[in-house]
Amino acid sequence: MNEDMTWEVRYEAAGRESRQKAPAKACFYWKRDGQLMRSAEFTQSELEVECERLCETGTDLTPFVLALKQLALSTGQAERGEAALYGVDQRRM
Repeated sequence: MNEDMTWEVRYEAAGRESRQKAPAKACFYWKRDGQLMRSAEFTQSELEVECERLCETGTDLTPFVLALKQLALSTGQAERGEAALYGVDQRRM
């Protein structure tokens, strides 16, 4: 069985909001043998809580911490009015 996880940071603008004002979300996708088995979306604060939970279970946090870092960086850029990042980083486990 071939199982992998990918992730990306993206914006979902609601209505007339610009992507810069929309909250960034980290999106995770788990696939087995090429088929999507599970997906999850987290805002920065939600992902912080999820990292704490996963830490207690002994799960490898590397992709989650990388996504959390990307969320923090993209949030800072949006607050400064710089161009929003869309799907900037994707890691494969």
